[in-house]
Amino acid sequence: MTPHTELKYKIRQYYQKFQSFVKLSTDIIAFLTSFITLCLLIYEIGFHEDGKIHLFLLETYKVILRIFLYTGLARVLSDPQGVKKERGFWFEVVLLIALVFIIILEAWPAFKDALVSKHFIEVATYLLLSTISVIEFSKQIVTTLQRYVKPEMMFVYSFLFIILVGTFLLLLPNAHTYHLDFIDAFFTSTSAVCITGLTVVDTSTAFTFTGLIILVSLIQIGGIGVMTFTSFFAMSFFSQVSFRDQLSLKNILNENSLSNIFRTLFYIILTTFLIEGFGAYVIYNQIQDIPQHILPDKLFFSIFHAVSSFCNAGFSTLPGNLYNPAVRNLYGFQSWIACLVILGGIGFPILFNFGKLFIHYFHNALSRLKGNPIAHYGQFHIISLTTRIVLPITLILIIGGTFAFLFLENHHILQDVPLSGKIALAFMNAVTPRTAGFNNVEMTSLLPSTLFLILLLMWIGASPMSTGGGIKTTTFVVAFKNIVSIIREKKTVEIARRTISPTSIRRANAIILLSLLWIGGATLLLLITNPQAPFLQALFEVVSALSTVGLSLGLTPELNISGKIIISITMFAGRVGILTLLIGMIRQQPTQPYQYPEENVIL
Repeated sequence: MTPHTELKYKIRQYYQKFQSFVKLSTDIIAFLTSFITLCLLIYEIGFHEDGKIHLFLLETYKVILRIFLYTGLARVLSDPQGVKKERGFWFEVVLLIALVFIIILEAWPAFKDALVSKHFIEVATYLLLSTISVIEFSKQIVTTLQRYVKPEMMFVYSFLFIILVGTFLLLLPNAHTYHLDFIDAFFTSTSAVCITGLTVVDTSTAFTFTGLIILVSLIQIGGIGVMTFTSFFAMSFFSQVSFRDQLSLKNILNENSLSNIFRTLFYIILTTFLIEGFGAYVIYNQIQDIPQHILPDKLFFSIFHAVSSFCNAGFSTLPGNLYNPAVRNLYGFQSWIACLVILGGIGFPILFNFGKLFIHYFHNALSRLKGNPIAHYGQFHIISLTTRIVLPITLILIIGGTFAFLFLENHHILQDVPLSGKIALAFMNAVTPRTAGFNNVEMTSLLPSTLFLILLLMWIGASPMSTGGGIKTTTFVVAFKNIVSIIREKKTVEIARRTISPTSIRRANAIILLSLLWIGGATLLLLITNPQAPFLQALFEVVSALSTVGLSLGLTPELNISGKIIISITMFAGRVGILTLLIGMIRQQPTQPYQYPEENVIL
């Protein structure tokens, strides 16, 4: 090695050490600054403050903006090639430009007054600080979790983390109108993140406008899925996402290829916001006749209920939920709520499947217009087996549930209701038990036979990869088809000319058995800790919690602390999945290179 080559090698080594030092330093500074910023923002949101404190915080934010700018520039200048390879490079460049612009405006008041208002500067400062802080803080958290946490448990811990954060935010003084106990805040946060809808306090009176914004944010994050948000966020802005985490995410999203993960995450978030936006618009038009003193902020009401409906949460800002006199007879409004619930509960794979089918037919029509009628006439297997299972069983449950409710309650609570109202009420009560939780009738007035019907619908629940819960429609169909195959003495389970894999059959049977065991155990514990609770009400609340439905016979608000904890744990288990929870907690046994002899057991 020549002296010149050796010198270049040493310079490269020193430069790499310098890059590592700068990266480590900027990461530590950015993380601490982000944490402080988030604490200050939460303080401003959650606590009452006077003018002096507000001015002090604004001056502090100016310093923080400069810290973010200097760390960002140091990161870019020390390793321009490495930063440029990051997926979120251009987004970071835009943030740096915005930081420079805001700092220049703050430094030259005359220039600032000539271009924008003081209010704009404050709003832009808050927006920039919150965006950069969340990105920088999340980078370090996700990187740390990737090193020390199993991918299977990332899904579980992400929900638990958001629940605890939501609990803390709901306990902020500006979030509630009267004293809120920790257990009540924890229960409400769990119910929102797990999109259940069970409540121990009156949502309409217990929370301020700030509290309701926190609540609907928790519903949105929990509905789409914490992993969906964090994974999309990570793959958009982070420099690296481990191959192990990509494989785990591939299994969660049921994708065939790793290359489709980011696109699927993007479509999930885009589809959610488009449907919720349309739902908010429709709901807003349906409630125009409600007096202003009853519904002062109709726009927020529409957005809240669109999110709550599509996410199958069942939360409402009205006292008494949808049984409130203001909306009790708005059958059009209730029908649209039910349609949003169906779209949220049918599952993203089925929605995307219809999207592919629409694109296929669109290309077909376009080709025929161009005079090329055979361009897209090939036989494509566009409709997946999951879609072929979900659509029929969903229609059966909705139509069958509607007619069953009509038949059972026609001469009871529906006796004095007009025909259009009977159909709307029956339709709503066939849809919402499958994990939505909106109630437009007095639940305690229903007949025992109707309550049993609702219990069955709650237990089956929605479809896989949806915003709903329950054992899932596909699980129910696969288990039912397995019974039919055994009766007919067939060796395989077949649906739509496809053979179901033994793994899917075993998984379906395990999910059903675990669900029944949890329902039985949780109901027993609830009856032990709350001896005054009637058996039917205790069973109903447990099934509602495990299936993340939110319907109640009025027992939940009367539970003691032990009962609230049991229901909270049940809601959490229902959202993340009992089987997923056990797989993540129990150490997996390595694959054995041998197999024991097979022998039949008397059953």
